[in-house]
Amino acid sequence: MNAPTVFTTSLLKTWLDSLGVEHYICGECAGLHLQSLQALGGVIESRLFIEEWGLLVSTEFQIRPSALLPLVAELGQLNGGFPTLKLFLDIVDEAMPQLVAGTTVLTGAGLSEAQFALFISSTMEMVSELGNDLRVMECLPVEDSGEDAPPQLH
Repeated sequence: MNAPTVFTTSLLKTWLDSLGVEHYICGECAGLHLQSLQALGGVIESRLFIEEWGLLVSTEFQIRPSALLPLVAELGQLNGGFPTLKLFLDIVDEAMPQLVAGTTVLTGAGLSEAQFALFISSTMEMVSELGNDLRVMECLPVEDSGEDAPPQLH
């Protein structure tokens, strides 16, 4: 039996490069920012993290305050429609509401590059579809043509 892969930022960068997934490290957090997801309308940040138990992808969508109540009503439906994502609202007084979409893969028994590729590609597809659904539901802020990119948290 082979020993499980030890995940490092360098290994994940290599695997993301081989998949053609653009990414960067910002210096403010330990995550690899996934540029194609961050380029989606309404996305504040999308990052891949190495945890002691596995890998975590977290994507935060900015939600219009007036869309909060209808979104809460649809949250169960959305969670059912995206079974590989865990969706929850993050609401604090000092900031715009956010919908956080997270997904994980456990790596204790190992993870091959092909399994990683499936995890990343399916996650990116699901997050993109979620963004489309949020747009149709009119939950995302109206895009300002004067800005090139959504605001970053850090």
